[in-house]
Amino acid sequence: MHFQKSALGFLIAALPSGARPTEASTDSALADGSLFVCTDANFSGACINLTFFNAVCSNMPSGFQDNISSFGPDPGWVCITYTDPDCRGTTYVGTYPGFAGLPSGINDAISSFHCFTP
Repeated sequence: MHFQKSALGFLIAALPSGARPTEASTDSALADGSLFVCTDANFSGACINLTFFNAVCSNMPSGFQDNISSFGPDPGWVCITYTDPDCRGTTYVGTYPGFAGLPSGINDAISSFHCFTP
């Protein structure tokens, strides 16, 4: 688990230019990885495994928008979460196994994310 706001410039540079945000999905057949998110701390409450493509911004689906209190990506992935849709706003960076609890300002405030392999 890592919180690295200083590395944000490098991480944003990893996004391909012109990448358009998508809504996160649960269809793992074509995805590169997944991000497990839950509405309550300690990976409880309503939970879902959201799939993603490498370095592509995804907006949280209905029911999870601004309602996440714990999250964790697959091993080998770095995920940046954002407080606004389309990967904008305050960020919080996580790696496997993720966070069972989120700090004030991020808890119940995540709206989008993108993940990549370092």
